[in-house]
Amino acid sequence: MAQKYVGIDLGSQQVKIAVMTAGFRGVQLVDLFDAPVAAPTPAPAAAAGHEDGDGSDAYLPALQAALVAMRARGLLSETVGVALPASTMSYRLLSFPFAEPRRIAQTIAFEADGQFPYPLEQLAHGHVVVPAPQGGRALMVATKRDRVEQLSTIFKRAGSKLEVVTSGAMAMAQVVDPELGPVTPAMAEQGMTPVSLVLDLGHGSTELVAIGAKGPVAARSIRRAGRHVTSAIARAYSLDAAAAEEAKRRDAFVPHRGQASLSADQLGAGAVIAQAIEPIVREIEHTRMWLRTTHRYEVARIVLTGGAAHLGGLAGYLTEQTGLPCGLGKLKSSLAIRGAEGRDVATFAAALGAAFGAARRPLVQLHDDTVGQNDSTWVQERIGSLAAIGIAVMAFGAIDTIIRVKALDAERDAYAAELEEATKKVLGQPVALADVDATLDSSESQDITSLIAQRGALEVLALLAQAATPSDLGKTPILPPGGADPAAEEGPVVEGGEAPVVPPPAAPVVAEPVKNDAGVVISDEVLFTLIDIRERKIELKVDAVRASAQDRLAYRLRDIACLSNIEKSKVRGTDRKQFDMTMDNNCYYASSLGSGDGDGDGDGDSSGSGDGEGSSAGGAAGLGARDPNAGVVTPGRPVEEPVGTDGGGA
Repeated sequence: MAQKYVGIDLGSQQVKIAVMTAGFRGVQLVDLFDAPVAAPTPAPAAAAGHEDGDGSDAYLPALQAALVAMRARGLLSETVGVALPASTMSYRLLSFPFAEPRRIAQTIAFEADGQFPYPLEQLAHGHVVVPAPQGGRALMVATKRDRVEQLSTIFKRAGSKLEVVTSGAMAMAQVVDPELGPVTPAMAEQGMTPVSLVLDLGHGSTELVAIGAKGPVAARSIRRAGRHVTSAIARAYSLDAAAAEEAKRRDAFVPHRGQASLSADQLGAGAVIAQAIEPIVREIEHTRMWLRTTHRYEVARIVLTGGAAHLGGLAGYLTEQTGLPCGLGKLKSSLAIRGAEGRDVATFAAALGAAFGAARRPLVQLHDDTVGQNDSTWVQERIGSLAAIGIAVMAFGAIDTIIRVKALDAERDAYAAELEEATKKVLGQPVALADVDATLDSSESQDITSLIAQRGALEVLALLAQAATPSDLGKTPILPPGGADPAAEEGPVVEGGEAPVVPPPAAPVVAEPVKNDAGVVISDEVLFTLIDIRERKIELKVDAVRASAQDRLAYRLRDIACLSNIEKSKVRGTDRKQFDMTMDNNCYYASSLGSGDGDGDGDGDSSGSGDGEGSSAGGAAGLGARDPNAGVVTPGRPVEEPVGTDGGGA
């Protein structure tokens, strides 16, 4: 007689159960059914004797609903496989310098150390080897060990044999057909491997599982799920949670171009669902980019599973948004599971995977069936056998220790070979691991800190702007262009409609000569037309009213300690003067911050000293306390934006 195997998917709102039989004639699907989950009590973890406080034991109401449904159908005495929900699982994709599955299994604990928020000895974990272009990878799955022990105790008390504990993602990956097409020429040219992305859209969470030709290659869990769709409906139509959930199951759909013409009310209702689904679409695109850029996998298809897989229009909407073909999940034909025709495989994919894993062999096993074996009578009856087994275990333990040591030695040799290859590229010849320190000590090297820039281009630009700030800013009134008084432009209005009296023009103001140490003044109307800041050189193109503005600007630039060899050019132009200036830029890698030792004779704001610290030449405090309106100012003209640079960039 064929034995029955029960697979349980512990959903947050519905428990899904699959029943299979397995024998010499293969695997037969017997039944699929679900059961509603009662609302959780305020503190289910505390009631069960656990004090996690993080909601990680929220699956306990689902487990209770599963046991009640199994008792009603007479399945409590059967062998059970459980797929844990996404909220209780953690996934890590680990890389190794070798691809042999045996060596990966021996060293994965060392590689995973520190990868999880709990110590590895507190976790029940398993892995599946993932093909890689170079070396090897392993997709590691972990959950808290006391959670698995709790499940084992509950099923033992219920009279069931817990055979398999796995994750929902790995259970689906074992039975769902990825429906991969051929490798396209574009994929082959870029070295990409095609995968299908299984989207398990549940009520409490969503899982994304990338499945290749040889099994799962990556997995992600996101918190966005069907409950957000329910909440969106409740907000939009002022419904309670139960009514919104019923409306979602009965009428909800996602609009897309492939649908027939819709009314305005239908489009509005569909927009509510689409807005709630949009974050999941973004996560799909992020996952595609991560797989493509990091692991060289190209998503070729989206496969829908889970309770929300039948949401109206979802497949067409995802195809429209991602450009990928999308459809409901199907079982692998290679598994030869009879009786699945016409069944809702997409909704029960995780339960089917758990049942199949219990009947055959799970893809990832998190349950150790020896946990919780505390029957002393059983130990006394088998003390002789246990002694023999203990000796054998010690022998195997010694052998396993030797194998682990050899595996670590092999890993060390692989890293040493990689180091020799890297040193050959850097030093010109391969250097063994033992000789690296001596080789580095014998080589002459510069102070690495000298390569770290003391300033950036924006800070150098601030120094130039401060040097060009008029020293009489705020002291001399700024007249509009032409020197006219704006109050006298229209003239007084004379009664009787007579023509306004226009005053005689004012005599031209004779500009007094300005000393060089005064720096740039407002009447110079200095305008930078080009500021080219390179790593070691600075070039300025300046436009001003006076030719002497070049000398006064150079006088101020010499106060900046990190600028040197300031060269002036011949002045051009008749109305306005144009001239060029070049100088050496030592501001990036100067040994000091270049606060400057100049006299700082400028007047007013040109001193730029903040709280009495730093000089106008570029002290850090001086820049911080400068007037916010200071800079290259031209009366009546906007301040020009700096031109892009070759070196540091402004």
